[in-house]
Amino acid sequence: MQENERDIFETDPEFLELILNSLTTGIFVCDNNYIVRFINQAYADYLGFPREQVLGRPITDFIPDSRAPYVTSTGMAEMGNIRTLKSKDGERVIVVNRLPLKQGSDTVGMLSQTLFGSREEFDAVTKRIEYLDKKVASYAKRMKSALSAPYSLQSIIGESETIKKFREHLVRFARTGSPVLVLGGTGTGKELAASALHCESERSEGPFVSINCAAIPKELFESELFGYAPGAFSGAHKDGKVGQLELADRGTLFLDEVGDTPLPAQAKLLRVLENSTLYRLGSTQPRTVDFRIIAATNRDLKAMISEGTFREDLYYRLSPLILQVPPLYARRDDIPLLARHMLERMGRGNVQITASALQALSTYCWPGNIRELRNVLIRALSLSRDSIIDMGDLAPEILSDYGSCPIPPGASTYEATEVVSNTPENAGPAQHQSSLSSMLANNELRLIILTLQEQNWNVAKSARILGISRATLYEKLKKYGISRNNCS
Repeated sequence: MQENERDIFETDPEFLELILNSLTTGIFVCDNNYIVRFINQAYADYLGFPREQVLGRPITDFIPDSRAPYVTSTGMAEMGNIRTLKSKDGERVIVVNRLPLKQGSDTVGMLSQTLFGSREEFDAVTKRIEYLDKKVASYAKRMKSALSAPYSLQSIIGESETIKKFREHLVRFARTGSPVLVLGGTGTGKELAASALHCESERSEGPFVSINCAAIPKELFESELFGYAPGAFSGAHKDGKVGQLELADRGTLFLDEVGDTPLPAQAKLLRVLENSTLYRLGSTQPRTVDFRIIAATNRDLKAMISEGTFREDLYYRLSPLILQVPPLYARRDDIPLLARHMLERMGRGNVQITASALQALSTYCWPGNIRELRNVLIRALSLSRDSIIDMGDLAPEILSDYGSCPIPPGASTYEATEVVSNTPENAGPAQHQSSLSSMLANNELRLIILTLQEQNWNVAKSARILGISRATLYEKLKKYGISRNNCS
């Protein structure tokens, strides 16, 4: 550039005005007396007046409720305000930024800038924002649903004394806020108990994050629990990942099958429980988390401590409160209610269970607990006729074990940390054998009578249902002195 040539970008106000008038968004500048010193063509079009008619006049002549007095007097900017302009051409909705003009520390005027060049632009952005708002709300709803507790206290079915005391202890534990270790055999309902603990706690409105420690591969365990930073390892997502512990913030973290937690992860988990701070893999940025932990297992953690496969300090962190879920055999009185509830959940509430079948269900040992009961009912439904489940529809193990699993003395007495059951050391061998024989005989007698009554005393049908020969049934009728006359 030659010395005598002008730099039009620095010195030519006409060129700067050309630029401002070429914008599709509106701009005007006013002084402290609200006198318009500059207005571009777009803003004049918004007002519905020629630029020459607006210049040199107070902006309040055209916008009576203008915010110029506020901005110039306070020196505070206003960003993203939505307002409606009334002009001779009708109403126009605009989004405005208002910026104070500063000279040193003094405010000498205001610049007003619209963010859209036309109503169509504004409408398009508004629709896009509304769409995104709905999408975010939908994702939030789905996230809340995914992290909500699937069961409540009402989901624990039963009216036996055992389950009533269990529910009572559960509610008391829930309201303490302390960690709870839920113990119980396979299929007893440990997840249900953990979910109910969350629902009865002060964190019930927060997330309920459930993790099955046995289902996560060991090499992925820490990244799943703690999350990872971008590029933390080969194959990591470029944006990183939020861990399950962070998702449980302000809620409850449920670690099912906690005995399967790898030892390295146990140490890290312990640190999180001690100081409420975690680090994602590959990150040095601490993250504060606040959750209540509930753990569950059917394994003997104390034996694992002796074997060196579970940390003793973590065990004591997890177990200030221990909740023992009672096995099904210790709450036999609940079996009719549970069976009815399960049938209704399967959409088969019209199905009836005969008294003899119900008696067999109630005397079985149920090593698989409630989960096994559900499987037995599914099988029985597939075999039943006329919407009636009878003895012949039950699994062979139910019939073969009939009467061989008496209720242990004291099994109905529930404790928070254990279900009390007597052992041979607590009862002499002769006494135990005598009571068992008597119980077996009584159960057999009841079953025979129930089956005969249901089959209208047809011996052949009853024998077939009981799984014995007609001759054997006649022998038992003679043995117990059973006849239609004395059992009517």
